[in-house]
Amino acid sequence: MASVSITPLLKLLAQYQDAEQKVVTQDIVTEITAAFAAILGQGEVSDTQRAALLTALTFSNLYYDSQIVNAIVKVMREAAVRVPIDFHDKEFATKRRLLKRNGYHGGFVDIVGTGGDGHNTFNVSTTSALLASPYLLVAKHGNRAATSVSGSSDMISALAGGPFILNIPPEAVGKILTGYSNLAFLFAPTYHTGLGSLARVRKELGFSTIFNVVGPLSNPIEGIEARILGVKNRELGKVFSKVLQLMGCQKGMVVCGDVGKGLDEISPCGKTFCWRLIAAPPGSPPGTLATIEQFELHPVEDFGVALHPLEECKSRSPEENANIVKSILRNEVPAGDPIMDYCLINSAALLVVAGVTNDWKDAVELIKQGLKDQAPLKEWEGYLTGCKFYEKSPEAVATVTTIANDVAPAANGVTTNETNGVH
Repeated sequence: MASVSITPLLKLLAQYQDAEQKVVTQDIVTEITAAFAAILGQGEVSDTQRAALLTALTFSNLYYDSQIVNAIVKVMREAAVRVPIDFHDKEFATKRRLLKRNGYHGGFVDIVGTGGDGHNTFNVSTTSALLASPYLLVAKHGNRAATSVSGSSDMISALAGGPFILNIPPEAVGKILTGYSNLAFLFAPTYHTGLGSLARVRKELGFSTIFNVVGPLSNPIEGIEARILGVKNRELGKVFSKVLQLMGCQKGMVVCGDVGKGLDEISPCGKTFCWRLIAAPPGSPPGTLATIEQFELHPVEDFGVALHPLEECKSRSPEENANIVKSILRNEVPAGDPIMDYCLINSAALLVVAGVTNDWKDAVELIKQGLKDQAPLKEWEGYLTGCKFYEKSPEAVATVTTIANDVAPAANGVTTNETNGVH
């Protein structure tokens, strides 16, 4: 690995910090892009300079600049391990065609939050991805907990009965999506291998860095049609919506619940600030960016769902959260349950943003109907079954059988690809 010095960039950032008129020049963006390409790729940058760069970006507030965030996201996605998806595969194309509904075209969707809001809420994004999976092709990007009790991957591991669920190789993802389920969980460390060498530096710094910002934007899969991104404060809402726009996203929504300094999901206890990307109209010139529409959502007024104090939606341990999710998938949770309603409004929003329906309340009813039919449960069972074939550890084979029985399998069992198709 060639040694790389980023001293010229660090000098530029020092000049920026000292300037009365702070302007993000193209030189700064270009140098930052090259630095992160070296850090995440084949160049070797010293730990001292890595720490200096991360510190400078944080304390200059440049880690909230949309041009810089967009540049680093591009580098991260280019450096990421690819998810090989054959979009021309006949079976996969048929699945996508059958999923098409109204304005949804059968592409991938994701729902993820930045974390770091300090509220330690339930695994709402991950559960919402499960609940929406009968209607959408879900590629859920997630990681272990950094600031909360239970991260996305922690809960998924507990739900599956073991961490084998995180070890599915990238080349198996397309096969699972084609033959077993509408669901895929993409464990961030598997795809962003360059971040491993930064772990010690980030831990020693002890504060949020640019990587806490860019992670939710760095889903490695191609063909994302729609996404919801939850952010921990309103300032990031403006940044993320602009970055999505610069990335060429045509369907997306950034949300920040009006709780304290911010909640990185649609709030169950009051209004949520939203920045929604509206696709360019048909016939627009190629490359036309989406427009950004700002508005507020409210559980009662927009979703027809009761308000609940956030204290009733707190996270437990990964195992306890997984047991709640199992009850939700079995449709055993009573109407009006705070966590259930919290997940309803977030999963319904994903249907609206994807284009399945334009009505927030109709979307809630679709999610409820899916639960009555146990359709999300079937998608989860299908995903487990697919993972069993592509992760051959004894733990995986034994656990899939146990969990499938524990989560009350569908009447005919999950034995064929057809059973786990589109619901």
